[in-house]
Amino acid sequence: MYYVMKFLTFLNDHAAVTLGAAFGALLLFGAINWLRNPYRKQNRKLRVCIGNMRSYPAKTSLYMASLPQDYRRQWRAFVNCGTDKPSLVFEFVPKKKRVAAVWLAVSSALVVTCYVAVAIAVRFNAAYAVVQAAYWLSFTLILLIDRAILRRNTRCAKRLFALLVSQLTLNTPKSNGTLVEDAVKALNKLNKGEINDATVGKASEILRGKGLDEHRTVEQQRRINLALNGLLQAYARNRN
Repeated sequence: MYYVMKFLTFLNDHAAVTLGAAFGALLLFGAINWLRNPYRKQNRKLRVCIGNMRSYPAKTSLYMASLPQDYRRQWRAFVNCGTDKPSLVFEFVPKKKRVAAVWLAVSSALVVTCYVAVAIAVRFNAAYAVVQAAYWLSFTLILLIDRAILRRNTRCAKRLFALLVSQLTLNTPKSNGTLVEDAVKALNKLNKGEINDATVGKASEILRGKGLDEHRTVEQQRRINLALNGLLQAYARNRN
């Protein structure tokens, strides 16, 4: 009991130093965690991969090997599934953030909490009650800021992931089925506007630009014919 009282008296006599150190440790705890970004290493790899894909599209499959493990697995699934739409396979993988330097928060909390005993056993000081409230308010604020920073880091990581998928989509040759689908959508869009000579010319450019000279199934040809017939019928009505 003697040593306990001596320790509490020491805390009371050096309150400014010990409490200042406790709040400093808490602030350091917050700064360390604020600077930790669980997506930092992943973002670096994604940026390098995106830059390489833009510069050398033909070597896309080679650069995908440098992605983080989660996205390498998705790349293998994409290659094996036979689709030409990466967005159907690739999915953003969120990362959990581990709290760092917990010992700083624990030690500072213990020191601040000891001043409750100081106020009871040595000398009551209303400032100690204020310190308790300020400390735990600061601790809560640090956690809230850390959560907000994590949300911001996650949003940035999602945008970078979206760029990766977008670039991969550009680098992936489209199948004949996808080209037909795109052509039908473009023709139907033209049919909703004013139909004139320029519109018919655009329709012809769409069919040439989509590379629709390859073999098509009966269903694909039927869909193209329907879109073209609707466009030509509207053109004929306008001419009359």
